[in-house]
Amino acid sequence: MTRSAIGWLCLCLIGLPCAPALAQKKAPGGAKVLLLSGGQREHHGYREQAFYLTAELENTGRYEVTLTEEAAVLDTPALAKYDLVVAIADRRAPEIKLTKAQQLALVAFVQSGKGYVSIHGGDNAPADWEPEFKLMLGGVFSHFGLPDGKVRKGDYTVKIAQPDNPVAKGLSDFPLKDELYYHLQMTPGVEPLAVVEFEGVAWPIAWTQTFGKGRVFHTVFGHRDFGPDKDDPLRNPGFNRLVLQGIDWAAGKR
Repeated sequence: MTRSAIGWLCLCLIGLPCAPALAQKKAPGGAKVLLLSGGQREHHGYREQAFYLTAELENTGRYEVTLTEEAAVLDTPALAKYDLVVAIADRRAPEIKLTKAQQLALVAFVQSGKGYVSIHGGDNAPADWEPEFKLMLGGVFSHFGLPDGKVRKGDYTVKIAQPDNPVAKGLSDFPLKDELYYHLQMTPGVEPLAVVEFEGVAWPIAWTQTFGKGRVFHTVFGHRDFGPDKDDPLRNPGFNRLVLQGIDWAAGKR
């Protein structure tokens, strides 16, 4: 290759847009978060959403985030170093299903006093989910058992049902374009923190509960389609605040 050709190639490479590299941020005294992404490819934009949520959490200065798409860490001693697990992806496909050991490890993790946050697809329950795991989550979207879960994309008004709950502090009702899971299989006694009205029913879309010594927050909203140009509900100011305050609560930060 001639010198002129090499120079031209270098100029071309310099001109290419570069994606920003994500560097983990330190948060002395902050909670250690394991953010569990993954799930079906070209179905949800889990990876893009994971990058966005990681930045949102680290920018608070309250969290150190480890991002992974592999669930194998859940049934290893490494899980104990985390204060909180945040799950954002469905794991129904055979190659990425949570094993029985991984499910029960998460149950023990929360019962010991740790936090668990589940967003949207994190509640998608295949037939082999352990009863204790479903009980810990408080409600699941499933086609196994009754009720049979339903899905509808649309524009909704999120209504705060528990304004005194610390997760709802400062929040009022807000509009959100998202994918609603409804006809969920709910654990008796779980009270919705927020609801949306559809077909004359106030469907639960977020709730909190204690489980053993730990805390659990879940929202059925948070669907992000696949692709870099797709909207992420986490960028909606009202929903963003609900999720971040839910994470704060589960981590014992409020």
